[in-house]
Formats: sequence, structure tokens, C-alpha cells
Amino acid sequence: MPKSTSKSRSKPEPAPDALKRERAGTYRSVDGRFTVEQSSSGWMVLDAEQTDGLGLPLARGPFATLDEAKAAMAEARTGRAPQPPKPKLRIVSGGRDAKPEPASPPRAPVAPRKAPKRIPAKQVVIRELRAADGDALRKLWKEADLISLGDDDRSLVRMARRNPGLLLVAVEGTTIVGSALGGWDGRRGWIYHLATAKSHRRQGIASRLLDQIEAALTVLGAPRANAMVERANEEGRAFWTARGYTAATSDRFGKEL
Repeated sequence: MPKSTSKSRSKPEPAPDALKRERAGTYRSVDGRFTVEQSSSGWMVLDAEQTDGLGLPLARGPFATLDEAKAAMAEARTGRAPQPPKPKLRIVSGGRDAKPEPASPPRAPVAPRKAPKRIPAKQVVIRELRAADGDALRKLWKEADLISLGDDDRSLVRMARRNPGLLLVAVEGTTIVGSALGGWDGRRGWIYHLATAKSHRRQGIASRLLDQIEAALTVLGAPRANAMVERANEEGRAFWTARGYTAATSDRFGKEL
């Protein structure tokens, strides 16, 4: 009988940008450079070859679709530095030589602008959390008996990436005097660490923070917002009740992983 022969066909290697699913909502590029994570506002691309101010992988996004995230990965690999614009050319009358367009005549001197007005010392401004806020926030939370698991810098940065625009601080000058951390899990909104410094309470700071968090959660489509309040915190329970929140009839269970 004639011997049967078979030719082994080698499979083409996958492209570096091809994604492998690691778990629900998380993919990694074949070469390991990029991690793509699904957040509350879209897909985030984490670049292991570039880092941010905290030394963590640089984040790009959010992107509405996974295809847009893959396009951002390709752009990060092949992006070129912008080239300076070339000088405009004009044709000299009577010849073929092209010469650079002469420089524009000097403009008349412009009167110096007035320096912007300084923010009054007592004015409280609400802004998004920054990477350098960790120590000041933990000091505020310790004063308010709110220190808990997940308050370290890496956890705060991770939460901010998954919930852009929902982690807020109230600042007077350079001092943090209030905070509110919002989260959106796709079903409900959550509010953590709504706190005001003792020296700045009863000035409406907590209400301003909560107004902004509730508005952002509404835009994201959250049908309901929940808050964590200790049963012994009578002042806090009174605040949340006045804001229209009701106590749950079920107990919260938790387990450290």
C-alpha cells in the first residue's frame, strides 16, 4: 500500500495587537504590552511601557467600543512626533524659483494683561481627585472615622480610572476640606467617604459634593444611588435622611479577598 504523507501547516502567528480574554471585561494583547479593561464609562487601555505620575501603567480612554480601544493601541505603537510646518512658498514673478514667504511685519506691542484675580482664601472649590491627594484625604477620613479598606493610593487611582469624574474633593486654597467618592457598577450608583472637615461643617460643602455626584450618576444612567452609613453615626444618618435617602431593610455582608 502506498504510504500516506501529510504536510504540517504552521499556523500564522497572531498580530501583537490581538487580544486574549483574561476574565470578564479584561483583555491583554498577545505581546503583553496592553491591558484593556471595561470601566463604567467605556474601555480603558493600560500601556505597560509608559507610566503615569504614580509609576502605574499609562491609561488611555475611555473608548466607547473595543475596536476603538484596539485602534488606540495601534496608534500608541506607530505614533510619530508632529512635524514642524513647512514655510509657505511663493512664485517669484519672471522666474521659476520658489522662495520662502517673507516673515510677517512685526506687530504693534500689545498691552500687558492684568493678572487674574486670586481666589479668596475662604472660597471652597470642588475638583476631581488628583494622584497627590492621598495623604490629605486619609487625614480627613481619619478625623471623620471613615478609614477603610481601599483607601491606599493604588486603590484610589484604580477607582478613579473606572469612575472618571466621580471622585471629588473640596479644596480651600491648598487644603482639602471635603470629599465624596462615587462609583457606578452598571446597576446602581454608590457613594463612599462623603466627609467634611470639622472646621468647615454646616457650610453646605457636603451638599455641593453630593449634588455633583448625583448629577454625574444620573447622566451615566444610574436609577438609584446608595450610601454607606454606620448605624452609630446619628449626624450622618440625619443628613442622608434629609437628602431623601432611606435606610435599607437588609444587612450588608462582606468578605476580604
